[in-house]
Amino acid sequence: MRSIIFTLCILTLFTFCGSSQKKTFATPGDELVDASENGNEKRVAALAAQGININLRSETGYTALMAASERGQLQVVNTLLASKADVHGLNRFGWNALMLACVGGHTDVARTLVAAGARVNYRSRNGETALMLAQRGGHAELVDLLKKAGAQ
Repeated sequence: MRSIIFTLCILTLFTFCGSSQKKTFATPGDELVDASENGNEKRVAALAAQGININLRSETGYTALMAASERGQLQVVNTLLASKADVHGLNRFGWNALMLACVGGHTDVARTLVAAGARVNYRSRNGETALMLAQRGGHAELVDLLKKAGAQ
């Protein structure tokens, strides 16, 4: 029994030690998107300060602003917008950051994006709008916000 417990302890230790290794990224865009979606505002700010193009895309076609908006990372969204992130950028499916925030029900992020000039009546290739996505998700506060901003 002791040897089983000892073995489990050692395996747990190796798991934690292995997970502390620094992540590697295929592109600077991947690193920026990863930091953004995980809410690592310090890393995002550091990358921006290094002069990285804040609108770089990851291998999946997301910008940092899209990733932060989808995850509801308001502080990162603010940091990115202050660094001139493109509020109108589109992912591979033709969705913008506002639409991604609406899918997740992130009202504060959506409010910030609208204030930054996001187009509330933009339609994706299949005709979807941020308002439609907010309605479909049952996000009443978001629906109200978008309608007050002129969404139809």
